[in-house]
Amino acid sequence: MAFTNPKCPRCKKAVYFAEKATGPGGDWHKVCLACLDCRKRLDSTTLAEHNGEAYCKACYGKNFGPRGFGFAMGGAMMHTGIDSSAAPVNAAPGSSAAPRVAPAPAPAPAPAPA
Repeated sequence: MAFTNPKCPRCKKAVYFAEKATGPGGDWHKVCLACLDCRKRLDSTTLAEHNGEAYCKACYGKNFGPRGFGFAMGGAMMHTGIDSSAAPVNAAPGSSAAPRVAPAPAPAPAPAPA
């Protein structure tokens, strides 16, 4: 029984042990294991897979990540009850922005000696 080398998913040529890199779908040539979009070289820690193809994490997020209004802030800001029209809590003294919280009451004066 003859041993056949696995085929690289990208170039479809035989992958020999010295040039092997493990990626989505099996063994790849080290030079073939690169992002499909930007051609950046990948390894197991920088690899993201979609439909059997290898992408860097940046291109994967750009092409297949969440879409829509404010994915990072949209839903969170809509449900936190934050009033975005109010001035910041720690506005600079003398600025026209009034603080959103009431100032602490002044300490009571010390009793007079008898």
